[in-house]
Amino acid sequence: MAVATAPLSSPRAPRVSDPLLTRDFVLACAMQLTGSLAGALYILFPLFVRSLGGTEFTIGLYAGLGTAAAVLARWPVGVLLDRLGRKRIMIAAALVHIGASLGYLSVARLGVWCGLLVIATAVSSGAMFTSFVTYASDVIPVTRRAQGLAWFGLWGMASNGLSPLLGEWVIRQYGFPAYFLTAAGLALLCLSVISQIAERTAPKIAASAHAADAEPIPRAFWQLMLLTSLFGAAEASVFTFLAPYLTTIGQAPAGTVFFVYAGTAVFVRIVSGHLPDRLGRYPMLAFAFLLYGSALYLLPLAPDRTVLHVVGALAGAGHGYAFPILAALVVDLAQGRRGRAVSWFTAMFDVGHTLSNPLLGAIAERFGYRAMYSSVGVLAFGAGAATALRAYRAVQRGKEKS
Repeated sequence: MAVATAPLSSPRAPRVSDPLLTRDFVLACAMQLTGSLAGALYILFPLFVRSLGGTEFTIGLYAGLGTAAAVLARWPVGVLLDRLGRKRIMIAAALVHIGASLGYLSVARLGVWCGLLVIATAVSSGAMFTSFVTYASDVIPVTRRAQGLAWFGLWGMASNGLSPLLGEWVIRQYGFPAYFLTAAGLALLCLSVISQIAERTAPKIAASAHAADAEPIPRAFWQLMLLTSLFGAAEASVFTFLAPYLTTIGQAPAGTVFFVYAGTAVFVRIVSGHLPDRLGRYPMLAFAFLLYGSALYLLPLAPDRTVLHVVGALAGAGHGYAFPILAALVVDLAQGRRGRAVSWFTAMFDVGHTLSNPLLGAIAERFGYRAMYSSVGVLAFGAGAATALRAYRAVQRGKEKS
């Protein structure tokens, strides 16, 4: 894997000649919105399982099956992105998503057929997300990569808030057949957007991918994968356990805290998404881990809803910076293996979620939520310290060379 020639910690300032809001970028955002709307509808899939007599165990079984399939499929999807280009994989993923959504219309009981559709849905959703991020990184100027990925990610976050509301309304008014038809329709809309893009870089992608195969993967890439999995674990402590924790302490519901979290993440990306490109990606990533770690440490100490909302804002700001910065750093290192690098990145984020959930749950059950949040907060602080050290060493090497 080739290493980018531009310094990772101190990219040059954006120039007027580096436009971000190009036609290609707008189409990338439109693909992200429509594809994520289709995928996020499946947040409500457990309701369908329950309607067919499924238990909590059945719901967990299908969720685990889908997550495992999506993670395992990331590497071959990444290889195909580099070999065949982005557009073909996007089209194939959207078609599979449409077919799987329509396939649920034939499900009358839980079983193998439903499990196969779950696998197809999870793999297609993961392939769409990976290919969209890869395509976005292709069309975003390198000098505005962190900012561009931050803005691009806004549309995925928006879908996570909009799709469940839409899905609940459709199910309530028209039932599950209409729900699956809606998912298929949104994926079809995404396919229509994909058809508008041009695979301008396909020959270069293939040639670069073949040339990069013989090159060693730099150690910095694996360090980023570790940081990504740690961030996934930190996020899992919030998204998986915040609601039950607030119920335990009598501060439920968790909806307003999540709203503040998401709203702050959107706000910092819009208002200050350019800072990582100006101040350096590693220093800002260290700051993001510091924000998230502080939120996790303060969470079990919050005495009331007001402080909980402040904690939610801290975590949301950390998330708003961290995810696009990590994505930008991965793309900086990827070069000809960009599709595979992004696949690894998204997979490691999911792995962080998957592996940490049972461990965090065991800590909470055995020692309490305060111990759980404090321990994962320490991990976030450690990741921030390691990232800050990396940034400091990069600055020192720059001074030596000058």
